[in-house]
Amino acid sequence: MPDPPARPRIMKGAGGRMLAAVELDRDSALPLHLQLYRHLRGLILDGTLPPETRLPSTRTLVAELGVSRLTVVTAFEQLTAEGFLRARQGDGTYVDALWTAAVAPAPVARPQLSERGAATSARGASLFSEAPHWWDPKDAESFLPSQVASSAFPASVWRRLLARHAARTDAAAIGYGDPHGYEPLRQAIADYLNDVRGLGCGAEQIVVTSGAQQAFNVLAVLLLDPADTVLVEDPGHISGRLAFQSQGCRVQGVPVDDAGAVAAGGDPSARLAYLTPSRQHPLGTVMSPARRGEWIAWAQAHGSWIVEDDCDSELRYHGTLLPPLFGLDQARHVIYVGTFSKVLAPSLRLGYAVLPHDLVEPFTSACSVIGRTPATVMQAALADFLAEGHLHTHLRRTRRLYAARQDALLEQLDTQLAHRLRARPVAAGLHVMGWLEASVNDIDCARGLARQGVFTYPLGEYRVQRRLPPALLIGFAGTAAEHMARAVARMAEAFERLAPGGAAEA
Repeated sequence: MPDPPARPRIMKGAGGRMLAAVELDRDSALPLHLQLYRHLRGLILDGTLPPETRLPSTRTLVAELGVSRLTVVTAFEQLTAEGFLRARQGDGTYVDALWTAAVAPAPVARPQLSERGAATSARGASLFSEAPHWWDPKDAESFLPSQVASSAFPASVWRRLLARHAARTDAAAIGYGDPHGYEPLRQAIADYLNDVRGLGCGAEQIVVTSGAQQAFNVLAVLLLDPADTVLVEDPGHISGRLAFQSQGCRVQGVPVDDAGAVAAGGDPSARLAYLTPSRQHPLGTVMSPARRGEWIAWAQAHGSWIVEDDCDSELRYHGTLLPPLFGLDQARHVIYVGTFSKVLAPSLRLGYAVLPHDLVEPFTSACSVIGRTPATVMQAALADFLAEGHLHTHLRRTRRLYAARQDALLEQLDTQLAHRLRARPVAAGLHVMGWLEASVNDIDCARGLARQGVFTYPLGEYRVQRRLPPALLIGFAGTAAEHMARAVARMAEAFERLAPGGAAEA
């Protein structure tokens, strides 16, 4: 490391300390009085000029520094006003003890955030270490399971709808907006959910959020106390689990089988269960009707909540879309969370929560504390997008597009990587599971691929405790079918450079 800069040389004189090493840059755009102010402030804060040090007179400093008296007086006045200096009538100017008593005399090195916990709380370190962060936001075509087809976004329609509302100057459009969300959007969402998902909800039960993640964060604050037990699917969706962990809750994993998350055996004292019944994330299992009934009975028997994350259920390519838990629950223990991130674009940050009536106002109040609703102009554009039927058109188009991309991915995986992993088609969603050899560490494998610019998510990051064979979540929606052979070839090349066990070779 380079040696630290030497402290300015301070000489004592009969008229106070002489600041012989203070140098002012006359070519700098910073005024001379500010340069002098900053020099003196730094000398006081680092202890070079301790309390009760008498400074030279303004006349002496004018001569020593070759500046005008106004420059020195202005700097002294600012330092005095801020408590760094104190003038004694007829006796000169002295360093005050106000700041030196409150500030450490020597700078203290700040821990690096990259040390995972050195500068954060234990809870913050845990969240940092568990949140997935192997991806490149500039990669338009990747294998990330959350990637959508950017080229399929209905840009011309969206631009027209935005323009329709962008020039509005009424209070509803440019003010803080309704904390529940833009009322026409809430009505449009209710109409859409009742039509497509048979939810049986009213607009008054819907609160618009900045994506599903804000809804999870708000629910964690609203419904849970530290040390409460939360049941999550194991493996299960990372985003919801981390929201509950961030509140200091104890997360307990429940296994997932072919019928979905297993209700039997869950902690009866659990305050909340977080489930993805329509398409279990990440495995893709659809929860059976019988299992759905078991979970509703569990919530009613124990007075617990269920947060139903209906992630990308609209992107179903074949098979029956079963009714959500929210519509089956007569006792209103279920909270339904949805988002437009997967069906439109993540950057819109538009989602919603459908709540029992008595939870709407508490949820809205908590939302106002954690973060306000999205920009009203975005909500207004989405309201028109739904009401005018554009979402149905867009979904029909993207379902065909994503089905073709999934077929192309599976064909290329079978052709180029059958010796490394096996994958099967999925009925819904944006990714397939690429199951690896049992000896491979999927987290090391994903890390090794990411270092070579091939981005996936490892199944290991979705596990709580349950052991499953290693696998990668391989997204297909972001890569065009005609580019799939080339993209999988890059993955195959990256695999060949991995050491045995999945780690990247040195």
